[in-house]
Amino acid sequence: MKRDFALAVKAIIVKDNRFLVLHRSKNEMESSIMNHRMAWDLPGGGVRFSETAERGLFREVGEETHIKIELIRLINSYDAIRGDVHLTILTYLCRHISGEVILSSEHDGYFWMTLDEMHEKKLPFWMIRDFQAAHDEYMSTSLKGF
Repeated sequence: MKRDFALAVKAIIVKDNRFLVLHRSKNEMESSIMNHRMAWDLPGGGVRFSETAERGLFREVGEETHIKIELIRLINSYDAIRGDVHLTILTYLCRHISGEVILSSEHDGYFWMTLDEMHEKKLPFWMIRDFQAAHDEYMSTSLKGF
């Protein structure tokens, strides 16, 4: 029995008190091994062998959105285990530095949302949980206004 392990990184990106949420393309959803029913996404993806998590995060955000970010801190880590695949996911709080979003073929839409808008759109629990943690961090520190 073959078992696979992978490391993925995701970015919660803040700009003007809103968070970037991506909508996955139909092809991306259909080709996903781990998550073929999830329409909403964060920028990010798999870390390559010999690549640090942070370097992978910057690469993935650049490939998927073409924007520049500043990494603030790790917000969450969790494991997704389905069948013979074990995926560890690191989610980072990031600040938008520059650029307009230009999507890759993995996504067909994007939104800069507030937490209230996320609840209205009924985003997945795990996503709102991580956005809430990022929001709380943002409101309780000197990061206000970024």
